[in-house]
Amino acid sequence: MREYDLIIIGGGASGIICAIEAYKKGIKNILLIEKDNVLGGSLNLSYYNISKQRYITGKTYEKFLLKELEKCEIDIKLDTMVIKIEDENKILCTNPANGIEKIKGKNIILANGAKEGSRKALDMVGDRCSGILTVGMANKILNMGNIVPGKNILIYDKKTLYMIKDELKNRNINVVGIISKDSDVDTYGLTDKVYNNYEIDSIYGEGRIESVKLVKDDKEEIVKCDTLIFARPMLSDGLVAMRSNIKLNPSTTGPEVNDKFMTSMDNVYACGNGIYIHEYIEDIEDECKKLVDNLL
Repeated sequence: MREYDLIIIGGGASGIICAIEAYKKGIKNILLIEKDNVLGGSLNLSYYNISKQRYITGKTYEKFLLKELEKCEIDIKLDTMVIKIEDENKILCTNPANGIEKIKGKNIILANGAKEGSRKALDMVGDRCSGILTVGMANKILNMGNIVPGKNILIYDKKTLYMIKDELKNRNINVVGIISKDSDVDTYGLTDKVYNNYEIDSIYGEGRIESVKLVKDDKEEIVKCDTLIFARPMLSDGLVAMRSNIKLNPSTTGPEVNDKFMTSMDNVYACGNGIYIHEYIEDIEDECKKLVDNLL
């Protein structure tokens, strides 16, 4: 079984930063594991500002990080899914090349990042039709070139709408309305129609979504649309932690950590959006540096 001084699970912003910082601080035997076939995580589709000190898009920041990573001698496993962390810091993982294997780490960092809330998290009924997307999926479609997610779009919530607002404007896509619980809603100039405190009751459509029934107290409204996008808050991804019997923080859905960023499992740490959603990249950078210092 291969052993490493440090194994980092997750090749997004926090995972790459931790790997670079650890290498610079003298930890040389490092493995970075990523479930996708490329590094970068959500940075790959982040064409919006992620900084509080300067204007820098996630995509630009990703290029900077990957250049820094190239200067480090760090082993990287792509297309590798971590199933769980077992006793004695043994990671059970699988990939197409090696099948199921175990790798041991003196220290392990969970940098799983975040996931999106979707229709499944809401109490609603309706037809199983296409055209129902998360912001992340809509963002992927918008970045394919001349493809758009839909022509008449209804948006539920607005917590992650900032990720695609510019593309929606640039493509002159008709946003038929935004459903929000906030009384003061910034629509980013996408629409004048806000369905305040309405909830989705039903979704209708044959093949593709055709309309949505909204309810508020004793009021009902039928909104015609060909696309419904969920812009719900991001949630910390605690799946690997849960499978490993690591204690979770119920308020964030990610692993619970102490002031040293250690989880309930000895020598297993966590940081970044995997423990709570960070607004700016500088906060993630500071956190990753502090975590690495705790390993020395």
